[in-house]
Amino acid sequence: MMRSKINRVRGMTLVEIMIALSIASLMTLTGWRALDTLQVSRDRVVNDAAQWQRLDDFFANLEADLRRASLSEFAANSDAIAMVQPSLSHGVDTRRVSYSWMVSKDGVEVIREAGGERMPVAEVQSISVAYSTDGVLFEPTINAYPRAIRISVVPLTTAGALPPVDRILALR
Repeated sequence: MMRSKINRVRGMTLVEIMIALSIASLMTLTGWRALDTLQVSRDRVVNDAAQWQRLDDFFANLEADLRRASLSEFAANSDAIAMVQPSLSHGVDTRRVSYSWMVSKDGVEVIREAGGERMPVAEVQSISVAYSTDGVLFEPTINAYPRAIRISVVPLTTAGALPPVDRILALR
């Protein structure tokens, strides 16, 4: 009788091993799914932050270009802004700078052209621009240097639909 008790207490049954393996598998699967979700969320946040940074850089560059532009040579409409900037070296040279928006398959690409260089500076879902010579009434087209520009963009993010970002640049 003693011998049979010792044999029964020695090991684990197959059912106990299967239950332990099932629990370990569920814990591993849950941990892997949580880690994957965290990585996907991190990638989305990094991409959105980069998009917001490009949009902020676009606004800063546009404002800097507008502040350097010649007051006499400026033209703009709802699709583009064109201006002439005097030389930084106080010479007689001038540089033509323009911003235009082109519809692409993903949204609208904002392109800056200056000194023969053509460079995309932002990508958004949509953009609308209006100009004001008096600071009150905004219109889609202008042929004189504006007092203010109102730019409304809908950012291109992975977070879903966002409200438009409005920026008014007061120039003079």
